[in-house]
Amino acid sequence: MQRFARLSLSLLPAVLMTVTLASGLTADAQALRTEALVNPTARPVEAEAPQTETVLLLTGLAAIERDMMLGMLFLQDGLVSTVGSHFTQPRLETWPGIKDGLASAGIADFEGLLITLEAETDKAAVIEAQKAVIVAVLQAESALRATDQDRILAIVAEVQGAHDRFSPTGTTDVVDFQDGWAGLIVARGKVDLLMKSADPAVAKAALDMALAMDEVILALPDPAVSAPVAFDPAPVAALLARVEALATSV
Repeated sequence: MQRFARLSLSLLPAVLMTVTLASGLTADAQALRTEALVNPTARPVEAEAPQTETVLLLTGLAAIERDMMLGMLFLQDGLVSTVGSHFTQPRLETWPGIKDGLASAGIADFEGLLITLEAETDKAAVIEAQKAVIVAVLQAESALRATDQDRILAIVAEVQGAHDRFSPTGTTDVVDFQDGWAGLIVARGKVDLLMKSADPAVAKAALDMALAMDEVILALPDPAVSAPVAFDPAPVAALLARVEALATSV
């Protein structure tokens, strides 16, 4: 866990910036309203609660945040990647699936920021470009004016996506493990925002989600690995069931 702690501390400035921006943007959105990005093999949360366009867009934006987080870890702490920079993945893998939906929602195109990030080579310039992408993502998320239920379903989808990356055989590929690890971290951040809901039932469910996620995340193996990770995904499966149950309780 020492390496995990160091990785987390190395990201602290960026994380603090993200949380601060997200809190303000979410408050604005509330005032205004008084992997397909979800893994296709994932089971639905509930038959009567289908994935809406807003949920799919929230999930896609979260995928970009996940790549931004991993990109910073690779940049600052030298994690081993077998697939190249995570900073190139949002435009290749995620952006094509959400750009039209974002445009339909009246959200400004920020593909240019992704292109700029890909092109930067100086570390300081990369960090600044990454921050610009994060700001654009959070602004897009705020502009969607998602309901609490949309946000809950997006969190469930993100936990489902993370769960699906962990191999049931007990040994997970490096890239899949790192993606799953980052997916849970990003989902946990979204729960923090949901805890500020004006609906007491939603805020309570979010608090319960946060406690359950913290227990699992703190027990995860270190993501700074170069070989397949021996990891029993049973706790993540239990977390997914817990989050799904909380989602249906509000």
